[in-house]
Amino acid sequence: MGYAVLMLVAVGLAMDSLAMSAQKGLIREERGKKIAMTCAFWFGLCQASMVLCGMLIGKLISLIHSYGSYVWIPCAALGLAGAYMIWESLTSHIPPDGDGIDPMSMIGPAIATSCDALLVGLLFVEESAGIVITGLLAIALVTALMSIFGVWIGRKKGTRYNGIVQVIGGVVLILLGVEKLLENLDVIKFTL
Repeated sequence: MGYAVLMLVAVGLAMDSLAMSAQKGLIREERGKKIAMTCAFWFGLCQASMVLCGMLIGKLISLIHSYGSYVWIPCAALGLAGAYMIWESLTSHIPPDGDGIDPMSMIGPAIATSCDALLVGLLFVEESAGIVITGLLAIALVTALMSIFGVWIGRKKGTRYNGIVQVIGGVVLILLGVEKLLENLDVIKFTL
């Protein structure tokens, strides 16, 4: 996996965190910086942790059975994660009462926005330790920055663009899954 693909994965995964952060940004105008930092911490931490868990699950599976015969799994996982993000964009989310940034209020949305990252972790099963560490750091950092941006967007523009943002993220993940499948079938070879 090249660094350009890695950044596209990080951006695609961060889109739902951006949308959730925009909703959090609507809640209390006077606490914008605290809300932004809290969203950045929780969403970044959960995205990277779920990718790591997905990779470890994939490594465990590869110990039991040859992972090479299951190269289609990460492709299907990216497609499912992208489809889930698009489907989720069609549902309406109502912000909770209060500021919703205490740990008990943040852990649920952070895990919910990171479910697709668990599937994406399968991409990292056969990667080197350097790519895995770089990927985890990139995913955490991009998610944190997109969460801060999401709070700012929520405070300035509201949540009218949340659905579009999630659809874009879903399409990016689906396209990456198709690219990975075509690469594994030796139809195309990208070195991004």
